[in-house]
Amino acid sequence: MTLDPEAMARLLEITGDDAAFVDELIDTFIDDAAAQIAALRVAATAGDVAGVVRPAHSLKSNSQNVGATLLADLCQTLEADSRAGDVPELLPRIDAVERELEAVRARLLTDRAAR
Repeated sequence: MTLDPEAMARLLEITGDDAAFVDELIDTFIDDAAAQIAALRVAATAGDVAGVVRPAHSLKSNSQNVGATLLADLCQTLEADSRAGDVPELLPRIDAVERELEAVRARLLTDRAAR
């Protein structure tokens, strides 16, 4: 599942139904996620497995906040494997994270337009 359908309802609830603020949160998530993907690629290209931990952790946490459950799960396993020092197929896994991010981004923007 790309997005937890209850996530947006929770975000709206905790912001006092401030849709404009939630839209800002979504925009910030999308911008930050792109930066985290770039950081993952830099670390992977440099062979810096330890350098994967922080962007994977940040993207995982931020994904959980917007209800991007599959993206959060992908990042969680990437983070855990990086902490253990063994990340098989690192670049293909980052590619999978990026593809899921694109699906999440599209869904968030479509849902926002429908509100």
